[in-house]
Amino acid sequence: MDKIKFLKDNFFLFKGLNNSEISTCLHFDGLSETVYAPKAIIQDNSCCEHIGIIVKGRALVKSDADGVIINKLTKNDVYGVAALFDAPSYTTVVQADNECSVITLNKSFIEKCIAFSHACAINYIELLAEKISFLNKKINAFTAKSAENKLYAYLLQLPRTDNVLELNTDMSTIAKMIGIGRATLYRAFEKLQEAGTITKSNKKIIFNEV
Repeated sequence: MDKIKFLKDNFFLFKGLNNSEISTCLHFDGLSETVYAPKAIIQDNSCCEHIGIIVKGRALVKSDADGVIINKLTKNDVYGVAALFDAPSYTTVVQADNECSVITLNKSFIEKCIAFSHACAINYIELLAEKISFLNKKINAFTAKSAENKLYAYLLQLPRTDNVLELNTDMSTIAKMIGIGRATLYRAFEKLQEAGTITKSNKKIIFNEV
């Protein structure tokens, strides 16, 4: 795999840069590629001095405290963006779900890119802003009392690919987990669809607002 071409095509930090600027950045030290075996720990709070991009395979983001799956990462997904500058308080673990190829870019590399190009700094800030917006939506969902918000909060914490979730849990189990009846659960799904928050087709759920 051509790491240089992959980064030029897929790395969020290089959005809006011309080829000459990207080439300059790619000559900075701190870029490497690693293949992880299934179940291997890719990153935890003892090692947050880089960000990573999934090149091949799949990884899981888990809570460090209880191992709950928070997110699923596949090709082109990035991890470690917030942890890079706040490592001591970061409490998640990234673990390979199957054989997983990852390009890592250490903190020094990122800092040099940001110092070199104003656009790199803006790209980094924009991605952090997107993550903050997403987390705010999660907080609003968890603190709301309505059945549809309880359901939305539950759905948000399930692993998905991009904005698409394959729902593998039956309705009775979901209703028990969020403390509502089955009839109320079906109405909650209807209200979320009517509001345009999700689109549901059988077991497939598309998040329209994340």
